[in-house]
Amino acid sequence: MIKYINFSVLFFFMIKVDSFIKLYTLISLNNGKRHGYELMKELEAKQNRKISAAHVYPFLKELRKNKYVEYKKNGREKVYKLTKSGGKFVNNTLLKFNELIKESLKTSITKCTHCGCEVYNNKYNENIKGKKLAFCCCHCANSYKNGD
Repeated sequence: MIKYINFSVLFFFMIKVDSFIKLYTLISLNNGKRHGYELMKELEAKQNRKISAAHVYPFLKELRKNKYVEYKKNGREKVYKLTKSGGKFVNNTLLKFNELIKESLKTSITKCTHCGCEVYNNKYNENIKGKKLAFCCCHCANSYKNGD
């Protein structure tokens, strides 16, 4: 029996997104067409440090080799854009990072005692009948105390 291989799944595992520079590059390309110099300047602003061509162009080449980006020449510049499979790759990558971030924030999230909304770090606490309870705001705390 012949088994078929889905190459788009294979390509997903061929590229490692193992740095913020690569992640920001993908996010930037997901937001629209960019030329290499423009990507470098955006990355410098986000990373607050100097970004060289050696940080960006090898990754763009790798993305192009795997058919995730294509480019058109505009004079001397190459303007890069994601392909359809590149868009899927970015979405899958962002979903993986999303799961990682959600997991890391779990211990910092509590639920409001009154309304049940999730609150990150800036929870409002009150001692009520000897118990320290978490609320999202003073209004929920007052409603809870008043039995609303």
